[in-house]
Amino acid sequence: MTEPLPRTTTQRRAHDIPRAGERRSHPDRRAHPHDGFQARAPGWPEQMIQFLTRYLFVALGILFFNFTQGIDPVWMTRLQLNTAYAVYFVINSTLFWHASRQHISPRRYRIAMWVDIAITAISVLNDPYAIPPSLLVFIMVVLGNGMRYGMRLFREALIGCFAAAMLVLSLRYASDSTSISPGLVFLNLFGGIILVYAYILMGRIEHSRTQLEQRSRIDTLTGLLNRRGLLETADYLFGQLQRDRDRLVVMFADLDKFKLINDTHGHATGDEVLKRFARILRGTLRNSDIAARMGGDEFVLILNDTDAEQAEGVAQRIQQQVAECAAAHRLECSVTIGLGEAPTHGNTLADLLAQVDRALYHAKARQGGGGIMRACKMSPL
Repeated sequence: MTEPLPRTTTQRRAHDIPRAGERRSHPDRRAHPHDGFQARAPGWPEQMIQFLTRYLFVALGILFFNFTQGIDPVWMTRLQLNTAYAVYFVINSTLFWHASRQHISPRRYRIAMWVDIAITAISVLNDPYAIPPSLLVFIMVVLGNGMRYGMRLFREALIGCFAAAMLVLSLRYASDSTSISPGLVFLNLFGGIILVYAYILMGRIEHSRTQLEQRSRIDTLTGLLNRRGLLETADYLFGQLQRDRDRLVVMFADLDKFKLINDTHGHATGDEVLKRFARILRGTLRNSDIAARMGGDEFVLILNDTDAEQAEGVAQRIQQQVAECAAAHRLECSVTIGLGEAPTHGNTLADLLAQVDRALYHAKARQGGGGIMRACKMSPL
């Protein structure tokens, strides 16, 4: 065969687009772990530094309002203000304890940020100086949260701090607007410019970082996850599996006679076969499922909230589409698939892959290619 792979539009529709009723049409039952929140997940040491910084700032606030001569809170009594600081200390300590046990928690990031904004607003409201130096803490809140946790929280912190600052200053100067000095106006403008500039700069940095991370996790030929991307995503999914007592299926797919295609038709044809197989996987799986190329002609699929029976149906549809595509281009190619269910066959990706890999090669030994076999079930389906 001299012209193996160019196809017409009609052929593409027939072999690359999932038909009605196939798995892609099913609703997603779980969000992809990397979609939606636009958040970074800093490590525990970085989060610990942030919590210790919060303790430092609340200690400075207590010292300022209680031990600075001639300083009295403007809107609250000293007892009320100290009570607010004590409540903040308790909330911060509770969140600190939670973070030490569960490092990744977008909800905790957001709660901690809004508590920071609230205590800063209370401090500014009670600051007796005409140009309150405590206003600068709003900048720390925006930068401290936004630069750690990504652009969505940066944007939320920026809006929240601007709103809190405007509310507090309106309350402070509602009865006597003549006390608003040029220095206060300049301080607010200067702080606002710094934050907006930091937001723009951070957006560009975050965009570049995201692109680099994506490139390091994506297989350039197929557009699927590579080994690194698979391992990172699997850590999240298996951690979620243990917490939610859910289930998932890992499938190991190996293209049969792929070396023969490379040797007979050349590596360009082999690359096109890999691309088309990746296209079949994307068309068959849900958005919440994972497809990755481990290397060569080996692919790993993770199917969320799925049992082995359902996974067998998915495997059969993949095999059928591969057979149709191979026949349309007169290629001798099929796919052998081994599959295993967590937690039945393992609680980690490594354990499950070991079981599934044995099932796959047992299927190859028994049938020579094109089989489907479950882990620990040594009878072909």
